[in-house]
Amino acid sequence: MQQIAVLAHRVEPYTLLGPAEPSLFERLAPEANTWQKTAAVLVGILLVSLLAQAKFYLPDSPVPITAQGFGVVMLGGVLGWRLGMASAIGYYLVGMAGLPVFANSGEGWNYVIHGPTGGYLIGFILSAGLVGFLSQRGWNRGRILWPMLIGSLVIYVPALIWLSVFDFTWPAEGQMMSSGMYQYIPGDVLKLMAAAAVTGGLWKIADKKR
Repeated sequence: MQQIAVLAHRVEPYTLLGPAEPSLFERLAPEANTWQKTAAVLVGILLVSLLAQAKFYLPDSPVPITAQGFGVVMLGGVLGWRLGMASAIGYYLVGMAGLPVFANSGEGWNYVIHGPTGGYLIGFILSAGLVGFLSQRGWNRGRILWPMLIGSLVIYVPALIWLSVFDFTWPAEGQMMSSGMYQYIPGDVLKLMAAAAVTGGLWKIADKKR
């Protein structure tokens, strides 16, 4: 009976979110200074900017399929929620300023405010932050696929709200979900699986350094 009591005492209660822990970047570079962290944020901005140029359009869709989803979830999964969100916000602001980082080149402010992709771009910021937060609360290594899946879906929340509030003549009436979300899901699955594989491999490298 005493042994059972001891074992019961040792069993920790299951928690959905664990205590805060260092991000993957902090594991790989535990002594990174402010300049190195800033460089990591800039690399994140560059990564998403380059991936935005890998794009193609589905028939009758003004919102392209790009490789950005891979980069966005990588921001959170590698840099954590603070630096990951900083990179996503930086990408948004750089594009708003008119630099050719968006999928539609250098249209800047006009592209965001007057186009159907504005909500998706806001979703990138939320996604990077959420993936980073969950990955720093125990959802990393072999579990990183799940925060990346959640983060990919979160992109569509502001995207669908944006498309509902503003009239862009797209999607057609009654096709909000099918045109604005469902048709992009297969590509999202491939991108987040690739991101999870890369991030999982980096975690193995980080753990070997400890």
